This record gives sequence, structure tokens and C-alpha cells, in this order.
Amino acid sequence: MSLYRCCRAASVQARRFSTSSTLRVGPESPNFIDVPQTLQPDLPSKPKVKGTLPVPRELFPKRRPDKATWAYVADATPEPKTQKPIPENDPHAEEIEWRRRMAEVRRRNLREGLAELYERKTTTEKRMQKRSAAKQAHRERILNQPEREDERLTRPSVPEAMKPRKLAVLPDPDREERLARARQRVEEKVLEKKIERQSSLQTLYMNARHFIVTEEQLAKEIDRVFPEGENEAWRSDHRPGENIWNLGLPPTIQQTVQNRSSETGRWTTIQDRVQKLAEEITGGKI
Repeated sequence: MSLYRCCRAASVQARRFSTSSTLRVGPESPNFIDVPQTLQPDLPSKPKVKGTLPVPRELFPKRRPDKATWAYVADATPEPKTQKPIPENDPHAEEIEWRRRMAEVRRRNLREGLAELYERKTTTEKRMQKRSAAKQAHRERILNQPEREDERLTRPSVPEAMKPRKLAVLPDPDREERLARARQRVEEKVLEKKIERQSSLQTLYMNARHFIVTEEQLAKEIDRVFPEGENEAWRSDHRPGENIWNLGLPPTIQQTVQNRSSETGRWTTIQDRVQKLAEEITGGKI
């Protein structure tokens, strides 16, 4: 004779030799087969809440340290400067009195709420700091604790030759010489950049004479490039001119060779070389 836990209200029944259940439940019931359960019941899982909660606002930020003072509370909840007496025959006397009581309740609630919130904030921060300090101390104690005796005695032995060694720094007799060469190269690079910058500034200064900086210069250049009337040189690109649109055909190899071999070409080449030589001597653009 036994009492099944799945049917406490049932009367005591005889246990039979067959494996099928003899309780007064049908095959469609989950209690038809007696499945053993754990002694400690399973806790129900937490329901999944959809969405996210907003981040609570910081009531006492670091940029406003005055919110925890009585001056801020007094400014936030000022008392009425003047309070007129309520006439007895006023039909709205009860409403006015109720509004005054509500205003006083709001002021009191704000004062008490700020004080309690600030006290809760300081208490929470102290608790967090204390817990953090305890965790850090526990971690340092674990890291600095000596090796246990059983681990030391059961640790496998390692030959001295297989242990890592701290090798000394190898001598470098050419270190100073290499550093000196590196410094010299850096100084040369800096000097080259400085000379190149000075040359660029000199070139810009020489070319600035042809810059158009005023309206009079712009009008004069427009009149020179686009004269009144029709420019005959613009009708064809076979005649060289001063405008970008009538510079003529590009020179051929034969024309280039003839120009260099002629007296005029040699004179132009000599003038260019003399100008470059003078620029190198003077150290600037001419």
C-alpha cells in the first residue's frame, strides 16, 4: 500500500505488479506516468520584459555642487512674500485655502525629497567605495599570498639548465658612431627642407610682381587680352599669339633641333644657363 504524490486526495490503493498506472487519471494527463521529482522545486524563470528602461537622470551632478545646500533648496521653494487674508464672504475661500495648503505641501515634499535623495546618494556611494576597496584588498591579498606548501612539494622539478635566464645586454661598440651619423643625416634633411622653403618663398616673391591684386590691374589685363574689335590671331591656331587659345602648334623635333643649332637658339640657351648660375650664386630666384 502506498500513497502517490500526484493524487493526494485519492484513497489508498493497492500497488500492483504491472507497470501501468492505476490512478484515476487518463492517459492524456501528465500525471499518468509517475516521474520522480527533485526534492528542491525548480524556481520559475524570470519573464522577459520587452523594451529598455530609460537611464535615470543624475540629480546631483558634479557641475552643480550647490544642489545639496540649503541655499539652493530655499531658492527652489521660496515662501510667498505677501499672503493676503481671505475674506469671509468670498465664494472661493475654500478653493484659495486648498491651493495654499497644496503649495505648502509641494514645498515641503521638495525639501524633504532633496534631502532624502542626497542622503541616499551619499550612502550608496560610500557603500560602493567600501565594497570596491574590499574587493581590491582581497585581490591584492590573493596575488601576493605565498605558494601553498602542498603545491611546492608536489611541483615537478625543473633542471637548472632549462630555466629561463636573464641575459645581459650585448655590448655595442659602434653605438656612438651610428648615433652620430644618424644625427648628421637628420640635420642634413632639416637643412635641405629649410633651403627648399626659402627658394619657394623667393620664387613666390619674384612671381608676385605679375599678380593681379586690384580692379585696375584686372581691367587692364582684360583690355590687353580681349581688345576691342576682332583679334585676327584667334581665327586659326597656326599663328602664335599671347592668348592661351592661339599659342600655335606644338614645335616638332626638327624645329627644336634647328632652333638649338641656330644662333638665336644658342643665345637663348646661354642666357638660361647664365640665369640659373646667377640664381645659384645669389641663392634666390631672379
